[in-house]
Amino acid sequence: MILGVGIDLCQVERIRRSLKGLGDDWIDELFTADERKLCQPGADHALLFARAFCGKEACFKALGTGRTADVGWRDIEILQSRSLASARLSGGALQRLQEITPARRAAVVHVACAGGAELARAIFTISAVPVP
Repeated sequence: MILGVGIDLCQVERIRRSLKGLGDDWIDELFTADERKLCQPGADHALLFARAFCGKEACFKALGTGRTADVGWRDIEILQSRSLASARLSGGALQRLQEITPARRAAVVHVACAGGAELARAIFTISAVPVP
């Protein structure tokens, strides 16, 4: 059973400008320490941050909330390793996930992130499977 789907696109140059102009304060506001560890060492760290940003935006959409006071940037972690990505929810995002998951079901989240020099994209899917 599909509970939510979210898709997002962003221009990598927009993220590159944010990284350059706002620096560590912007990174700390949006990304967790684990995300930062995975994105910063990359050959094109702006692309990796853009993909993570898109994953977060896609998750907000899949949860049906958008970014709110209850569901923040750091409540959603997009963890990338080469071409693979996974998501870890906490705080308000995890609470919302629990609210939309039907009884006797377990939520499963999937995220796929991709992108090139100009455009990053992500799709986030939330499904529910029966609990044995």
